[in-house]
Amino acid sequence: MSLGAGLVPAAIPAQARSSHAGAAAAPEFRDEDQLSIALERLRTGAWPVVVVNPGPAIDVEVQVAGPIADAIALKGGSRAHIPAGGSATFTVVGSNSRPHAGSGQLVLVSEAGIDRLRVAVTTQPSFLTRHPFVPVVVGVLLLVSIVAAPLSWWRRRRGRSREMGEATAPRTRAPAGPQGFTHSDEPVYVDELNRAAYVRQLAALAREATPPMVIGVFGEWGTGKTSMLMQVREQLARDPDKYAHVWFDPWRHQHEDNPVLPLLHAIVDGLGLQGRENVRRTLRTISDMLGSLVLSTTLRISLPDVRKSIEDYDAEHFRIRSERTRLDEYLRVLIETALAVRGQERLIVFVDDLDRCEADRITGLLESLKLHFNRDNCVFVLGVAKGPLIAAVREKYKEDPVGDYLDKIIQFPFEMPRMSEEDFASYLERLLADKDIEAAGGMLKCALPRNPRTIKRFINVLILQDRVAKETAHGLYDVSILAAVLLLRDRAPETYAQLMKEPSLLRRLAEMPETPADYGETVAGIVDELRRDPRRVPRDAEVYIDLVRKSPQSSDPWLSGQEESSHEIPLDGLAGLVHERVDREVGDDGPLMDPVVRFSGEDPPRVRGLDDILGLRTGKLLLTGGPGTGKSVLAARLARRLSERRGGHVPVFLPFAGLEVEQSAYERALMHALVAEYGLSLAGANAMLVRRRLILVLDGLETLARDAREEFLGWAEHTEFDVIMTGRTPSAPGFEALEVLGVVASEARRRLETLLAARKVEPDRLLGLTSELLGSPALLAVLTGAPEWIDDLPPEPVSFVPWYAERALAATAAAGLDAGEVTDGLCAIAAETIRRRQDTFRGDDPDIRTTLRQARVRAKDVSPLLTAAARAGLLRQCEPRAYHFLHPLLRRHLAERH
Repeated sequence: MSLGAGLVPAAIPAQARSSHAGAAAAPEFRDEDQLSIALERLRTGAWPVVVVNPGPAIDVEVQVAGPIADAIALKGGSRAHIPAGGSATFTVVGSNSRPHAGSGQLVLVSEAGIDRLRVAVTTQPSFLTRHPFVPVVVGVLLLVSIVAAPLSWWRRRRGRSREMGEATAPRTRAPAGPQGFTHSDEPVYVDELNRAAYVRQLAALAREATPPMVIGVFGEWGTGKTSMLMQVREQLARDPDKYAHVWFDPWRHQHEDNPVLPLLHAIVDGLGLQGRENVRRTLRTISDMLGSLVLSTTLRISLPDVRKSIEDYDAEHFRIRSERTRLDEYLRVLIETALAVRGQERLIVFVDDLDRCEADRITGLLESLKLHFNRDNCVFVLGVAKGPLIAAVREKYKEDPVGDYLDKIIQFPFEMPRMSEEDFASYLERLLADKDIEAAGGMLKCALPRNPRTIKRFINVLILQDRVAKETAHGLYDVSILAAVLLLRDRAPETYAQLMKEPSLLRRLAEMPETPADYGETVAGIVDELRRDPRRVPRDAEVYIDLVRKSPQSSDPWLSGQEESSHEIPLDGLAGLVHERVDREVGDDGPLMDPVVRFSGEDPPRVRGLDDILGLRTGKLLLTGGPGTGKSVLAARLARRLSERRGGHVPVFLPFAGLEVEQSAYERALMHALVAEYGLSLAGANAMLVRRRLILVLDGLETLARDAREEFLGWAEHTEFDVIMTGRTPSAPGFEALEVLGVVASEARRRLETLLAARKVEPDRLLGLTSELLGSPALLAVLTGAPEWIDDLPPEPVSFVPWYAERALAATAAAGLDAGEVTDGLCAIAAETIRRRQDTFRGDDPDIRTTLRQARVRAKDVSPLLTAAARAGLLRQCEPRAYHFLHPLLRRHLAERH
């Protein structure tokens, strides 16, 4: 691995730093104070910088950062190999460009950590210029210290660091580890993706645009937004005399009552003004005023109170307006004072990870920027994923167009540039500098997504698994085959599942003249790479499958792609929630029977198990059939079975009735349904949808309005999601239709007879139990789920349907309703739905309400009547406010009574 690639500092307080270094001591600059260089000596002078290494032998590199990066350079190279306990000297000289004053840093990068040394080029004569004898003395002392005591110096420095504790300025270091072992996922200050031109122009925009200005840097997780913001900040640091810049992480403060105060504290701390009494006093005043405003806006004055005391009401609102005016003035004074103290004219605030916040915190901060920081000396640069941002705005302002809202706040939207194929190849080549895995480069190029974070994570897993393989694998081993199997696991889980069942699959595909179209582009790319040399592909990939089965997942382990967020649910956790929900809906699979189904063109119908159906399905499956045949139960059971499989996708079982679709915004509706049904955060739900990590199992297509239904079917036909849905439509474009006919009547009869025998009732006391009746899963579930009805059977034989209908009508009336109104109303509904050829009806349907009114049912009793009938086992509620009769024979019997 090239030095510096992927090694990014992670902030560690100085006190923790020294104790951490005891385990893996990192090289550091010998000088603790800044290197001061007089401008007049910059062309002719040279300054030695010593690096000491208290740990094992290691490679290091020194880089120049900050505004003086173009004024100084390192003579004789910037890299060195330092032996254990040794040191190395780097020489700083003036560069060939125009010399100028300024400040910056020397950054020491190694596999064990990062250290920094401040450098200042000054216009005043330096100490060494005024005392020329000092370099001789310093040189002698330096030589002695290098030769005699680097390790003792290290121990002394560690002791001083412990004594200084929190007073020591915090430094940054990268995670320790052997050279080339892993790549850090932290943001980087060095451009690795050929985006330097964008960085320079964004920095110029922040410097030169007319404030007030909010720049939005939009990009999905892992595309490098934070790195770009850090690099823009480094560009701005080259002109510190005019532009002040600070960094604000709002998600760390999202539980504050008002986002203004933590933002102001970040500004004051970032500008180094926290020690000034006038600044602290102003902050305290602003804090008190913000608290007063929050309290005032939460008060609610009732109409009688207003009528009773108009003067008090007006006075309160005048006070709030006055407080806001004073608050605005205090904010203006604070920002202008902060800039004047530093002699700067513009404040540039970088706001990162806004999309990690909860929805109301996102909109709260955006509105604070517009309300309180809309000033002629402030520029804000936001790094944010667009999906959660839009979701947050839509959640709060459901009626407002999102674009108009964001246009008022973000004046310059910038989309993160896509990674070109050339940049991807170059980036991948740098990450594959480890010779052990370099041979896998061709395989990775054909299947990895163009996302920097995903690429790094996959390669880290590959490096780890390659080392494990070399310790445990026997016989021939090829890292590119290991990479192929890992890619299948993470990018094509269905093919990976097939490979686990058929370890010869890779060889068989490699020997085919072309890859079957149904395998998809990812698998086709992997197979094309294998086809370059089919002889290297093992006939049995079992060894590689075993390695991968034990390997950690390289894809994002959390839904939001951000491991530090406490609001996200892992994939396995979401699968568990789905499993629990289906258990509540339909119970376990033990008492449930396999359905009788018929695929399109199949005759006769067959009994099929869940695995049989899932094995035959395409990416999109429509479960169709009449009411009561068990479509919803089958869909829920399929979702549960899919949740038990540990692949790269998770099924989610959702009712169509819970999708609040507006203007074909189906993904937005799905996102809010996931939040409501499974408790995901908006960011987590959005991440799952963006990454296409879901299998959608949707119940009750007919609950959508006709226009919305047609639009949804058009969307579903072309979406990348796998979709299983239920509906009474016989077909849908792009979907394989599976007609659900019920269960096997003979098996249902045996189950019912067992239930009767347990209560010592002879089966011949029930007449008319036809196959049509017993084939209904809905009726069978009611009869077996609440068998108390058996105790109400008369001693003489009865015809089941009339007896059951009378019993259910009586149980409905027992809920406090008039028995005559119950009977007349439900019989009238049965006749009306048969006349309209409509299986399902809604309680708020005007025609149904008219039918019930004619049967003397009062409007206020409609909802209680339907609810009671569903509890009595006469109706089945298939969605909110929608019902159908438990069985067509029951409906026919009631209609004949009308």
